[in-house]
Amino acid sequence: MNVIMSDARKERQANPFYIDGIPIDLVPCEPTRIVPSELTKQLNAIGLNCSETRGAKLAKNIEEVAEAVGVGTLTTFGVYQDKLCGDFDKASDDVRGIKLPDSSVRGTALLNELLDIRYEQIANGKWEEGSAGKFSTMLRTIQNKENYKYLKEKMPDFPYCEYPEDTISGEYATVDAIKNMFRQAAAACTAATVEGIDRVTLEAIFSNAIEGLNESDIESDYDSGDCNRVITLVSGYDPGAKKCEGVGVVTCDWRLKIKNYKEKKSEPKHKTELTISARSALYTDPDALRKHYDAVLAIHRVASVLGNSFDIIDKVTVFDSLPPADIDTFSQSLLCVSDENYAEAMVFYSSDVQKIGYIDNTGSNAEVKYVKSMTSGFMTSRTVDISTEFNFELDSEVVKAGIKVGFNVSLTDQWSKEQTETIEFNVPAGSSAFLYQVIIQCARLRLDTLAGKYSYIDHGKFLTNSYKTTDKPLYENTL
Repeated sequence: MNVIMSDARKERQANPFYIDGIPIDLVPCEPTRIVPSELTKQLNAIGLNCSETRGAKLAKNIEEVAEAVGVGTLTTFGVYQDKLCGDFDKASDDVRGIKLPDSSVRGTALLNELLDIRYEQIANGKWEEGSAGKFSTMLRTIQNKENYKYLKEKMPDFPYCEYPEDTISGEYATVDAIKNMFRQAAAACTAATVEGIDRVTLEAIFSNAIEGLNESDIESDYDSGDCNRVITLVSGYDPGAKKCEGVGVVTCDWRLKIKNYKEKKSEPKHKTELTISARSALYTDPDALRKHYDAVLAIHRVASVLGNSFDIIDKVTVFDSLPPADIDTFSQSLLCVSDENYAEAMVFYSSDVQKIGYIDNTGSNAEVKYVKSMTSGFMTSRTVDISTEFNFELDSEVVKAGIKVGFNVSLTDQWSKEQTETIEFNVPAGSSAFLYQVIIQCARLRLDTLAGKYSYIDHGKFLTNSYKTTDKPLYENTL
């Protein structure tokens, strides 16, 4: 099998290095095996009931597949299925209907919810991830096809290896065709990892690979539809030290078609077509993994990092004070137009009100109208170019002198320039009125995608188009 490997992966193959081990907490578990009785059920579910699918013959078929695949040392701590693979319209309702959770769930906590909805764990490997580490979140994120493509193009140190899509055709007896599918899928996975995967892991990966179609839905041809496995991998795990030499992920996509697959007598062999591909990334440096994970989250935004499957009106957080320069802050802020080397977001914090007008009409018998041109927008040293891909909403409140001032701003690309509008308010006879504008401190947060470093590079104010009138001052300062 021909594979494509990055220079970074070749370098690490030739000169592996370990940073005193990668901390990871894995708990032993009973791996899922290819059990003849269970495979028989899967085959029967698609209408295959011959002697080749039962008992000793089936066990022998499984053994032949296992022996035909070269195995290695990598093992798994999670076998998943991407439920959005293939035809989106046929995906289950819980996946197609994903909405952003309540605004109290933000940042990487939001991504974890979305990952658990979309990626269903369908088998156990030798291990499962414990309370520390949480590498499965990062690995499942970077293997997403669009994220993987972005990292290949933009990150010279992305340690990828892939087996490009290939279509294998031939004429086989039905069970031979399925055996060949198992064999080719396992071989693609091992080829894409280069290091190879141990036999127990391979069994777990493909323990339920025969998709359970209803026999009544199939006339004469079998089509598995788009199938996939996403496997999180670990190398050289030391349970005592809770460290490993490397972590990674391999994704295998396939589709199996068999013509007239139920016919055994007049047509013992059937035209078979298997389309298959695999891609992987293997890390011995956890900082590189975190850098790549942060990069795709920052570039694509946390809420949409897994694709365009979510209805997004992004809520921008207003922090109480300037938060740390990190991915969680970035993911809750206003995404700016970025280039290939940097990703930037405007961080909002410390909302307040400033007095912009006052009329004392207490000694008059006539109503007074107050008209003023007001400026709103970003008061920063550099222009803030907002991405047109999202509709951002800034929704919060200011509490001043016991009075709550709520505000809501839709942050579209119109906010890339300062805006001026005329406002007016009327003050009845014998009354006084104070006019306030909501302002928010802001700072530009930059991610250097090549270095994986966050930093604040600009500070300023955001003058909203939200106003509040009161009959008493909220603070004592005069204009």
